[in-house]
Amino acid sequence: MKKTIVLLIISVCLSGLGLQAQSKAGQNAKPAYTGTAAEIEFASKSVDFGTLKVGDVKVVTITYKNIGKKPLILDDVISSCDCTEVDWSKAPVMPGKTGTIKATYTAKNTGLISKRITVLSNADTDRVILQLKGEVK
Repeated sequence: MKKTIVLLIISVCLSGLGLQAQSKAGQNAKPAYTGTAAEIEFASKSVDFGTLKVGDVKVVTITYKNIGKKPLILDDVISSCDCTEVDWSKAPVMPGKTGTIKATYTAKNTGLISKRITVLSNADTDRVILQLKGEVK
C-alpha cells in the first residue's frame, strides 16, 4: 500500500513538471491568427539605418502580409516627422498576399534617430507602430 501511494505521488509530481515545462515553452510562441477579418503581420517592426551623415537619404521597403481571411486595406500610414516620407500599396491586399511600405528618411541633424511610422488599417490589429532607428554623425 505504501509503495502504491509513493508511486502515485511521484507520478503526479513528474506529470506536473512536464506540464509546467510545456507551458513555459509555449509562452514564447506566437499563436496563429484565428479571426475572420483581415490581419496584418510584419516580419519586423523595427528598421535600423545604422550610421548616416547629415544629408544622407536612406530608402527602405517594409513588407507586410495579410494573414487574415478578408482583404486588407491600409487606411493611412503616418510618419512622426517631416524628415521621413512614406508611400504604400493603396490596393487591397488579399489574404495570404503581401504589400509594401516605402519609407524615405533624410538625415537633417546629428544625433540618434528614433522615428515612428503608424500604420492604420481595417485589420483586427488596426494600428501598428513601426520604429526607425540609427544615428546621424
